[in-house]
Amino acid sequence: MKKSLIFDVDGTLWDAVDVITDSWNLTAKRCGITTTIDKNDMAGYMGQPMSAFVGLFPGTPEEKALEVLEKCCKEEIDYLHDHPGKLYPNMKETIFTLSKDYDLYIVSNCQEGYIEALLDACNLKPYFRDFENYGRTGKLKAENIRILKTRCEIDKAIYIGDTLTDMEAAEANGMPFIYASYGMGDVKNARFVINTPAEIFETISKMKYFSL
Repeated sequence: MKKSLIFDVDGTLWDAVDVITDSWNLTAKRCGITTTIDKNDMAGYMGQPMSAFVGLFPGTPEEKALEVLEKCCKEEIDYLHDHPGKLYPNMKETIFTLSKDYDLYIVSNCQEGYIEALLDACNLKPYFRDFENYGRTGKLKAENIRILKTRCEIDKAIYIGDTLTDMEAAEANGMPFIYASYGMGDVKNARFVINTPAEIFETISKMKYFSL
């Protein structure tokens, strides 16, 4: 049996809100957008499909907003390579240790290239076997988890994320969910909760999921 852990990115592995906001404001300004994106507004969109981020350009005609959105998404990737987000405390050490006993994966609603930027900038590529995202498939998280499970022949997996949509995507795939409360979301009724990445070990042990 393959024991697997699937991670969300923003609010789970790292916090990149500040640098993403900076990148988008630089791109938007070059595109003629006069309003400034607030970091709190950006945080409110994190975890949603990239198409939803058009809401960060209120008052901009839809065609123009979509054009700016596309440029922001593309330029953000290059920006992240030089200005990476911040991994949560002890995350790298946790990932390293987990990779000894579990196959690690990522599924996110991000654009194509975003996960690669995280893995490269934070030197995490050796520890993750595969990933899937909205930008590559055009599908939402629940379906992307199914795609990943099929492609990688995953037997049993736990999904770790920080939002209600993360939990719903896990439930849609019949897998347990661990809520990363240190992230950006607010999940009231999660059964399994971690307050720091280091708590993943103890929580998995208590779940006894892989021994069933």
